Amino acid sequence: MCRNALYCAVVMLAAGLFGCRGMDMIGQQDLSGKPTVYAQVNKEPEPALLGCYLRSRPGKYNRPNKYEYCLVKESGGYALFYYMMDGKTLRSFKGWSPASINGDCLTADYDGSTYCVKDGEVWQHTIGGGGPHRMLPMH
Repeated sequence: MCRNALYCAVVMLAAGLFGCRGMDMIGQQDLSGKPTVYAQVNKEPEPALLGCYLRSRPGKYNRPNKYEYCLVKESGGYALFYYMMDGKTLRSFKGWSPASINGDCLTADYDGSTYCVKDGEVWQHTIGGGGPHRMLPMH
């Protein structure tokens, strides 16, 4: 039983907003279905691009955008599950997105963000010229 009602309300609100897995918005249930779209592969992806990543929080922004992606290999090719939320408007997208893969870089067609491998780590550049922002492995 919860003894502090305000604390319990905050915990329940956080659980509802962020899910049981913390800040990750992409969950296993999202990846359990068959992709609805596949990436265009110009050159096979670097292995480091595969998997699930979230963008580290840039310290210079009060309400930064949030980005997560999972690049999976399926029988039909490579597929990108993408999550993006605008920190100012709170508009978001979550779903399978067309993408282009060119070896060490992946570009999400949804918003034009590019994710590239450098020194074994994944870094993001946004279409507006932001970045590089380090991507952190999820799961």
